[in-house]
Amino acid sequence: MNLYTSQERNPFFHLAVEDWLLRHSEGESIFLYQNAPSVVLGRFQNPWLECDLSWMKKNAITLVRRPSGGGTVWHDEGNVNFCWVGALQGFKKTNFLETVQSKLRSLGVSVEINARHDLVVPQADGSTRKVSGSAFKQTKDRSLHHGTLLINGDLTRLNRALQSPHSLTETRSIPSVRSIVSNLSQLTPAQWIESWGSSETVKSSDQRFETQKWSDWQWVMGETPLFRWSFKIQEEEIHLSAHKGLIQELAWPQRNLSFEKLQKPLEAATFFELSQGEIDLSLWQDALGV
Repeated sequence: MNLYTSQERNPFFHLAVEDWLLRHSEGESIFLYQNAPSVVLGRFQNPWLECDLSWMKKNAITLVRRPSGGGTVWHDEGNVNFCWVGALQGFKKTNFLETVQSKLRSLGVSVEINARHDLVVPQADGSTRKVSGSAFKQTKDRSLHHGTLLINGDLTRLNRALQSPHSLTETRSIPSVRSIVSNLSQLTPAQWIESWGSSETVKSSDQRFETQKWSDWQWVMGETPLFRWSFKIQEEEIHLSAHKGLIQELAWPQRNLSFEKLQKPLEAATFFELSQGEIDLSLWQDALGV
């Protein structure tokens, strides 16, 4: 078993390490790391539906898209992320979760594994609080399981970041299943990482890890499935459809405007200001070229 850790806080670098482990490592590997404040989308999710992009921009919170499925999660330095990579043959989604569960138990922390492959803490009233979510990816002969572990994450910012201000008319993305979350405050991130033993530290200067492709707009925003959205600007209603982050169609009835195949990126000049329901009308028109 190879154990890797990181002193970096760049979520795109950590995606690159995970991808390299999946495609090029041998045997079994475990990778433990922490990220700067980030919102991490599942592979087939819609950022405009999952989080508040405008609030994130103002608070310097990074948006990330991972190559695995599952729902949107919050990362910060109070959250220690784990990644297990090994052979596909004989793989079960509970295998590594049981290892994490056992190690937590050795540290005096009791958690359960639920049907969604979350780690949860039972409450006195019979409910549970989620402390870890998981996602999975496979190649023809290798399997990757990665997940979160909330230890002393900022739950106020977590809940704020994961509140989208929008209701989309239609979306082909996979929405998150929301859960009540909690911290494992009995531990510290350092204590949890050290409990795994000696490790190799990965560094961003290592040429094996291709960080850039994970931060590209084309990956983070441009992989968004088709959606339709209706909203108002200064009491004027607008309807648009977007696919892969590009506005395809737009109808602006009050101005008798209708466009097809615009291929305009739905980004800062349009979306972030719209998140607050306010925008300079000329800025919007310039961004669309209308």
